[in-house]
Amino acid sequence: MDHAPPEARTRADDILEDWSPPTLDILWAIAQWYNGAVLERDDQRYHIGWHRPPDLQTLLGCSDAEWEQRYEAVFADLQTPATSPTLVENRHGGQSEESQPWLTEQYILRRKVRWTPTRSARTAMDTLFAGLFDADDLPQHQLKADSGLVGDWDESLLHRTGVAVVAAVWRQQGRSVELYPGEQGQAQPDVRSTALDGTTWEAEVLTDHHDRAMPRSKFATFAERPERQHLWIFENRETAFETLNRLHEAGNVDCKIANAPFDTPENYSLQVGNRYLDQSHTDADYHCPGIDRIDTITGWYGRHYDDAARANLATSTSTTHP
Repeated sequence: MDHAPPEARTRADDILEDWSPPTLDILWAIAQWYNGAVLERDDQRYHIGWHRPPDLQTLLGCSDAEWEQRYEAVFADLQTPATSPTLVENRHGGQSEESQPWLTEQYILRRKVRWTPTRSARTAMDTLFAGLFDADDLPQHQLKADSGLVGDWDESLLHRTGVAVVAAVWRQQGRSVELYPGEQGQAQPDVRSTALDGTTWEAEVLTDHHDRAMPRSKFATFAERPERQHLWIFENRETAFETLNRLHEAGNVDCKIANAPFDTPENYSLQVGNRYLDQSHTDADYHCPGIDRIDTITGWYGRHYDDAARANLATSTSTTHP
């Protein structure tokens, strides 16, 4: 198994008021998964863009005895606010939320993940592991030298999963793929891809951690490039149609969607939503240049990965990382 790098242990005294080597090992394993490193575990290759998240023992790559003696109790502590570590001070502003556990449960790709890192944990990982991932670990990811996590440090594991799955599928289709293009702070997509026919596709992943202003900003930016195709991937159908409603009703973006607003967002299918978007692009009464297709994280994963594709990815000797 991989232990946390010595540099992280050196930094921990300045970052955490109370910590232990097993705590750092757990955070390091989660950061590797979050960032998209390919993990070799028992002759199996795991990756955030290929697989549903494994249990924490598999993620660590430890034996049953190591798990029981070294990690199980620490894992339980990280799931409890009172026994989670405390950040001395974080570079993203202010003190950590002491009432928040570092690891919590969340369903991702229809699997309950018990080690999902909360904001406090992600803040710590971004600082502890800054500069410890190099091009050999993540050859196709963009990771700033002063960051320990790919993308925006405030992205949930669910959001990172959506980004990774979209990128992995597009690479499997032979497309070029760029993650998090543009400068930080700009309204840019999560993934940009060039299809084999030369069409540029941009994907945006939206989960419940996003504020309401962000989708409007992204839509306005995407609408400036109508020659590109824009795929919006949502946490679930309800979030998808609530977002379409807000864009349709917003006064500061040019978005008029056929049959919107949708009274019961949770009851609409993606097929119906995409049909209304097609109508919005072809009917002169409507206008929706910033969205061409909608999907959900789980739906995209389920449709594009069959068992054969997963087996090929998991056993391939290629060193290419989706």
